[in-house]
Amino acid sequence: MVLTLIAGMVIKPNPVFAPVLWLNLRGDIVVAGQIIHPQINSGVFKGHIPEGIAYRFAGQKSGILFGDMPALRLGGSLTVAAWLNPGSYVNDGSGGQILFRGDDRNGLDPYTFVLEGDGTVNFTVSDAAGLGMKLKTEIPLNRWTHVTANFNAETGDMNMWLNGELLAYTRTSHRPYIPLDAHYTPGVGIGNVQNDRGPHNQPYRGLLADLRLYNVALRPEQAGFQGRVPGVEPPEAFVDASTTSH
Repeated sequence: MVLTLIAGMVIKPNPVFAPVLWLNLRGDIVVAGQIIHPQINSGVFKGHIPEGIAYRFAGQKSGILFGDMPALRLGGSLTVAAWLNPGSYVNDGSGGQILFRGDDRNGLDPYTFVLEGDGTVNFTVSDAAGLGMKLKTEIPLNRWTHVTANFNAETGDMNMWLNGELLAYTRTSHRPYIPLDAHYTPGVGIGNVQNDRGPHNQPYRGLLADLRLYNVALRPEQAGFQGRVPGVEPPEAFVDASTTSH
């Protein structure tokens, strides 16, 4: 075998980006590289699919709540990616929150990833005045779909892919703002809004796996999408994952 070296040629490996928030397929919940144990409300169930661990959200106020963790106060570029298998579009509230950062004030939510009653999944970034941009596309019920949505703070570009196919694009001059109001219970929620005792309740109903949040704008293949659709286990295969009960 003859190896030929070309002077000046440097082959760079593809960069690997670490999520700032990750519900990984091993069943860990990771923030900034550390396994944490957030508040998990009743109605959240944890179970096995062939690829690993998934979550089922089926409660009236089910959700995974993180508080206002500094690592999740993203004000620049970001990407959210997840496998979703929604059972219904909306049961309570104005939408089913998949990933939400905000406080109890109306409409002042820096970034949201939500299932709406019109059959669409929506990704939104908003500034301190509540002004922002929404990107959305249709998503089917009772079927696994991989959704990746990103925001590039340098260009203002927003993109959304379903199963690796780019389906929505827009551009905005608004940027997600960082400081929330400490008097209004700020934080991050998965499967609902950030506060289970406040005036708002927007539970997601269905299955979720491999949710990732990055502080950089990524494409689907950089954010975990590999094209393989997860298998499905029956609901009775999931066990209660809650750490609190109400």
